[in-house]
Amino acid sequence: MFGGKAIILQQWHPQFVFDKNCISKLHVWVTLHGLPFTLWSRKGLSVAASVVGKPLSCDEPTFCCAGLDFVRVCVEIDAAKPLVYKYDLASPYPNEPLHIEVEYEWKPTRCDKCKLFGHACKELDGKDMEAESSPLAVNNS
Repeated sequence: MFGGKAIILQQWHPQFVFDKNCISKLHVWVTLHGLPFTLWSRKGLSVAASVVGKPLSCDEPTFCCAGLDFVRVCVEIDAAKPLVYKYDLASPYPNEPLHIEVEYEWKPTRCDKCKLFGHACKELDGKDMEAESSPLAVNNS
């Protein structure tokens, strides 16, 4: 996020072509609530964050164990998979699973039909049309 706007960064290579209509994976920051301090290690955070997406990094307060209320991690999410808002994590200590809640700092628009980020398709009169992104949509009601 920069100035309240999402910025998408991708590694450049000589054949790189940016197409904002073909974004299937994005990096987002999430907050995990309910994670016990015993899992605040590289391996523990990786296991807990991997339920949400591919773990990439954590913020400095999480890394330094400065704030113990929540864990903040950056994960790569896939448009082909639904967002995870809560999950249970097996724990050997209390014999009951830990209930983890996930809060997204930014939730990109996701199309269930196309499995891409950036738009949401709707089906109208048997024809597929892109909702929200088409400036020519007409309401005939």
